[in-house]
Amino acid sequence: MEVFIHYFIRIILPILIIGCILLIIVLIINRYCYDSFSPRFDATKNEIDIFLTNLIFAPFDEVFHQKEIEQFKTTIPFEKNWCKKLLLNEIIFLKLNLKGEVTNKFHYIYEQFDLFRYTQKLLKSRRFYLKCLGLFQLESLDYKKGKHYITPLLNHKNRDIKSRAFLALISLRPNKLESLIDFSHEITIAEEVNIMDILHHKKTKIPANLKDWIVSYNATIVKLGIKLMIFYNYTNENKNIVKLLSHNDKAVRHEVILAIDSLYIVEAETELIKHFSYEDTENKLEIFNTLSKIGMTASEKFIAELLENKTDESIKLDAVYCLYKINRNYFDSHFLDNEDVQKMVKHVKANKK
Repeated sequence: MEVFIHYFIRIILPILIIGCILLIIVLIINRYCYDSFSPRFDATKNEIDIFLTNLIFAPFDEVFHQKEIEQFKTTIPFEKNWCKKLLLNEIIFLKLNLKGEVTNKFHYIYEQFDLFRYTQKLLKSRRFYLKCLGLFQLESLDYKKGKHYITPLLNHKNRDIKSRAFLALISLRPNKLESLIDFSHEITIAEEVNIMDILHHKKTKIPANLKDWIVSYNATIVKLGIKLMIFYNYTNENKNIVKLLSHNDKAVRHEVILAIDSLYIVEAETELIKHFSYEDTENKLEIFNTLSKIGMTASEKFIAELLENKTDESIKLDAVYCLYKINRNYFDSHFLDNEDVQKMVKHVKANKK
């Protein structure tokens, strides 16, 4: 113990003290640099905001705008990367928040400031977050000339870069979705949400090969294809959608059940009943929800048998609700002696789901 104390006092303690002193010095220097740089940064940002606002809302005159931009470059530290980044961020901010004809100028401004070259450097960087930043810039500005720089990144070994490139390319080519069927990587739920959001805002036309998506070997492409069929109210493949109730991927089957509901595929009633026992609780509940909208006599009989055969308590209430929605008068003459079912019927009627 004494040896340890000796070494601690003579070696470890001095190292800790020196380390703390160096850390304090670094923090002081960083604070000093920040305080020195902050006024310059704020002043430059203010100049950029004023200039861009005036330029965007002024009547378009190519010769005049070129002169104005060249002159403005001399009033800010344009050669500095931080300044270019700041300028580009302000352009993107305005592009995302303005509507109407004024937005037509942003590509021109982006090119006149030669900021595409800055974006290209980001895309060529070895740092993944800089590549993603470059992709974000192209997507935000809807700069279609940059799509050729995105394509090589679709096969990048980094999953985040590949995902960002995937979404950026869809955003820049919303009316050429046919190529999506060729993507072999798994599409995440977050990517699905982003894709549907892009399609909603871009108001894209339906892919010509959409019917081929639901027979893809990639289950996530199948899921996306079903979502698109719902989105476009595409009913030409109803029979093939119903066949997917036998798909080995639970998430695909879940999407199929939702599609049967949304597209109102009444001929799927018997197939839903047939596959019910093979599904987990989540899909069973979704089947009830769908049958409550498309179900008829076959569904009445099926659910009545479930209630008679000691159905799992976790789905029993949903079964009662489903049967009540199919036929509101059914329980007036059935299950009158079943106390549990009658309690559930009262609950369903009281809540009027």
